[in-house]
Amino acid sequence: MKKISLVALFAALVMSVNATDIWTGSKHVSWDDGGVQIAADQFAAAQPGNLIKVHFTGASDGIEFKVMNAHFDHLAGSREAAWISGDGAFEQFLTQTAVDSLKAYGLEIIGANFTCTQVELLESKTLKDGFTVWTGFFWADEWSTLELYRDGYCNVDLAYATALRIYSEANRSDFAINIKENWDAEGQIADQSAMTAGEGYMELALTDELRTRLANAGHWMIQFNKEAGEAFNVTDIVLVGNFPTAISNTAVESKAVKFFENGQLVILKNGVKYNALGAQL
Repeated sequence: MKKISLVALFAALVMSVNATDIWTGSKHVSWDDGGVQIAADQFAAAQPGNLIKVHFTGASDGIEFKVMNAHFDHLAGSREAAWISGDGAFEQFLTQTAVDSLKAYGLEIIGANFTCTQVELLESKTLKDGFTVWTGFFWADEWSTLELYRDGYCNVDLAYATALRIYSEANRSDFAINIKENWDAEGQIADQSAMTAGEGYMELALTDELRTRLANAGHWMIQFNKEAGEAFNVTDIVLVGNFPTAISNTAVESKAVKFFENGQLVILKNGVKYNALGAQL
C-alpha cells in the first residue's frame, strides 16, 4: 500500500488553503467528445512548482495534458501512461517550461474516458536547482516505470548539462534504477551502477554519448525497483550543469518575449533568440 510522505502531507495542507478553481462543470472527456480546454489567461498567476489538480469520475483509461499551440504538444513535465480509474483526482506539477507554455497557449485535458468535474491550480513545492524535467510524486515499488514525454527535455541544450539527478524520499541508495528509451535490449541508456549517491538523489554523470542518447530519445522511461527495502516516492528529475545565463532578469533591460517555434520554446530579447535555458540560438 502506498504511504503518504510528510512532505506530501504538508503540501496537501498548504494547497487546500491556496487553491484556485480554473474550471468547474461536468464534461465527458474522450477522443470523440473532446477534452476540457482552459484559456491561457487562467494561468496568469501560475508559477513553477504549482500544480494542476484534475477531479474526475468514471475513469477507465488515462489522462493527458496538452498545450493548445498549433501542434497540441504534450505539456512539459507530463507523464505518459498516466492511468486513472474510477473516481478521484490527478495531480500535474508544473515546471518552468510548462508555465511558460500555459501562459502563452492555455491547456487541454484529454483522455479516452472520464468525466471532468473540477480543475484547480494550487501552490505546492519549490523546485530544485537546475532544469526540472519532471516534478511530482511517483510511487516506486516493484519495477515501477515513470514514463516522460520528450516535451519535458527537448527544449534543453544538453551540451551544457553535466549530470542527471533523480531525487527521491528513499533515504537510501540500494534500489534499482534503469533509464531506457524503449523496452528493447538496446533501449537501455544507463542503470544505477553508473550513478553516485548524493543527498536525497542518485546522480548520473553525463558523457557526450549519454547526452546524445538522452537528447535523441523519443521519451524517457525511468524504472525503479525497491529491492529489499521499502517502496518510496520519487519527487524530481533534474538536469544540472553549467548552463549559460545569457538572459538577464534585470528590470532595466527590454522585456523578453516568449513563443514556440517548431515545437521549441524560444525567448526573444533585445533582438536575439535564446532557448529555455538562455543559450543563444
